[in-house]
Amino acid sequence: MPVYEYRCDSCREITTVFGAVSEKPDHVTCESCGVVKAHRILSRPSVRLSNLSKLERLDPKYDKQIDQAIARNPAADPDRLINRRGDISKGRDND
Repeated sequence: MPVYEYRCDSCREITTVFGAVSEKPDHVTCESCGVVKAHRILSRPSVRLSNLSKLERLDPKYDKQIDQAIARNPAADPDRLINRRGDISKGRDND
């Protein structure tokens, strides 16, 4: 659902309106002064990235630094606990 912003012509405050693309409001009442006359302004877009998208945007030099850190210190390996737990399909020994 898009977010629209309107600036009041009298007090210059910004009012935020949530709505569907097909249902743009004809008039917006200012939340500060109550005047009905406000015009729509362009606001900064907001983009939400998944963690995978953020990782893909990282510079490749960080991959090299991580590999070097893991080589120097096995405790730095994020998969060390998963690798240590063994095969979980066999179940626990005391079950």
